[in-house]
Amino acid sequence: MAKLINCKSCSNEIASNAKACPKCGAKNSKPFYKKIWFWVLVVIIIAAIGGAGSNKPKLVSEDKPIVTKEEKSNKTEVFNIGDTIELDKFKITVNEVKTTNGSDFIKPQEGNEFLYVDATVENISDKEQTVSSVLMFKVVDKDGRAMKQTIVENANGQLDGTIGPGRKMTGEYVVEVPKDATGLELQFDSSLGGNQVVVKLK
Repeated sequence: MAKLINCKSCSNEIASNAKACPKCGAKNSKPFYKKIWFWVLVVIIIAAIGGAGSNKPKLVSEDKPIVTKEEKSNKTEVFNIGDTIELDKFKITVNEVKTTNGSDFIKPQEGNEFLYVDATVENISDKEQTVSSVLMFKVVDKDGRAMKQTIVENANGQLDGTIGPGRKMTGEYVVEVPKDATGLELQFDSSLGGNQVVVKLK
């Protein structure tokens, strides 16, 4: 025998499996949470949430598959010189770092030196991408103080312009730093939404 429930329209008792109330004719619809479409939607939402936040920087090795370094904490992962890091649209590698006291034409302030960061940026998307050293690159010290970018005449290439799909750009990003600066890091940010890469320089 079917369970009796109250009609939502007239409160008359009707069978739970009745399609309509015999008294007022109102449809006997199931609660939304008992319908199949509701649970299908719940599964889709849970799957979407589980897949979000997976766009973390990845460390790429030349002879090994891509490996994502999972952090147990929310602390930003710091990479090293020579690592190739993969983002959504780019791969970036800091090839080497060197310092100079300037040239006959351009010299740093007393007590400072020029820091040259040689880097390669590869476009791994299917569209042309723009690279800007001013907007995407920044060198900071251990206290998070940003170093001033410097234009020098002997930089070996620049990191500004457009890169076609599958193409690379290699150049030097130059900043003026105190000679006794410690904990210097390069921060590369390819988007306003994050995906920041941090590379330890010295």
